Amino acid sequence: MAVAIKGDAHPAGDPPVITDEGIPSKCLSLSVRADWGHFRRIDRTVTKQTYRIPPRTTIAGLLAAIVGVGRDGYYDVFASDSSAIAIEACSELRTMALPSLGLGTNPDETFDDAGGTGQRTVKVRFPDSTDNRQLHGYHYLVSPVYRIDVAVEDPAFYGTLRHRLRNGCSHYTPTMGLSELLAAVDWHGEYEPARIAGSETVAIDSVLPDGVDAIIPTPETSYAVERVPGFMTTDSGGRHTTGFIDYAFVPNGDPLQARTSAITPVQIDGRTVVFR
Repeated sequence: MAVAIKGDAHPAGDPPVITDEGIPSKCLSLSVRADWGHFRRIDRTVTKQTYRIPPRTTIAGLLAAIVGVGRDGYYDVFASDSSAIAIEACSELRTMALPSLGLGTNPDETFDDAGGTGQRTVKVRFPDSTDNRQLHGYHYLVSPVYRIDVAVEDPAFYGTLRHRLRNGCSHYTPTMGLSELLAAVDWHGEYEPARIAGSETVAIDSVLPDGVDAIIPTPETSYAVERVPGFMTTDSGGRHTTGFIDYAFVPNGDPLQARTSAITPVQIDGRTVVFR
């Protein structure tokens, strides 16, 4: 099914082809930066903690906003066999805890069994502005910058994304997670990834997806691993995650040493990245 794009679409006459190893024949490269960032962790319930690497699903939503695809309209475009994304942290991944005062929305949950779905319906009332505020602790990323390499086989999405990036425009406002955290997007160009051959080890500039076993520990270098949502779908019960990815990275932005036998690294614009 063709993706529904708001505004003028610019189909790519020759869209990328993703190999069985997940390597695209060509890709678009951009950077996203902001003063603050917040990607809410789904495995935390009390403190509003953030992932340090934006989940693949978040990157997909950001790119869909630039193209002009509505909510729930782009999941098939970013399926695992028809898309490829590499993410590089270009800044130190530093977080800061900040308190925030807010009003609760006081949801009223009612059990709706219409049609035998067994789904809960949540109704949210407009908050009373005279009520007492609630204090929440948020963890924000400070001045995050990410380099993103992306390819999708959908010609309309790929062509329109390339057109918008080249012209510095976006259908919806790009943000660094929360809608209040406006982001700037820088266009780097379109590249053809080059495979790396003849080397048993390599320094990976991007985050390493699902490749923890390939990491070579080095002195005085510590790495972190975050399990993030990778793929989504939608059905009669709403949208839900269908797959997760383990992202390994060095918090200060340094490269990771890894064995090439367990991963498929490629060169893009003088950088070594791994797609997923």
